[in-house]
Amino acid sequence: MKGLILKDLLNLKSTFKTLGIMIIFFACVFIPQGNSFVFGIIIMMFAMMVVTTISYDDLAKWDTYALTMPVTRKEIVTSKYLIMAILNVLGAILALVVGILGTLIMRQSFDLEILAITGVIFLIAFIFGSVIIPLIYKFGTEKARLMLILCALIPTALILLVEQMNVPLPNTANPWVYLILLVGLTIVGLIVSFIISLRIYEKKEF
Repeated sequence: MKGLILKDLLNLKSTFKTLGIMIIFFACVFIPQGNSFVFGIIIMMFAMMVVTTISYDDLAKWDTYALTMPVTRKEIVTSKYLIMAILNVLGAILALVVGILGTLIMRQSFDLEILAITGVIFLIAFIFGSVIIPLIYKFGTEKARLMLILCALIPTALILLVEQMNVPLPNTANPWVYLILLVGLTIVGLIVSFIISLRIYEKKEF
């Protein structure tokens, strides 16, 4: 299992360098403007890298080779979810570091809003991974990306339609309710996603 995770991290070595340059650029552009959008960008860029690891595996025909070794299909699928978690944690930590350094450089106080935004997007990154990994195993990387875009556009379009129809949206004075719901949705989504991915992968022929 450790070898599978290490393999993915080594494959992403050049990607990390590119991400570092992009993060510096976005931080220089958005932080002076007081825009917290940069924290979401950082986390989601790291979340997207789980797609890159599977793309690298497909190009190298890795799965065909891996299954000849003493590695089970469950371990291969599990390693992808673990690498997703590692990347998401790295993204969240880096986002917080950028936020803290940004406030120090701009001589501002650290706003708890930064922590809240980072936490919410961190959970959303897990939901993203829970959706994209089974889609990739089922349809391949390119088709899965298109389907993910549709998955994001459909609820957005529905929300806009509801607002245009002046239908009152549910609200609450306690934001912790939304946080608890989001955490619950994330955990359930990860469990269901793993089960679906494992079943798809077990039936695949390489």
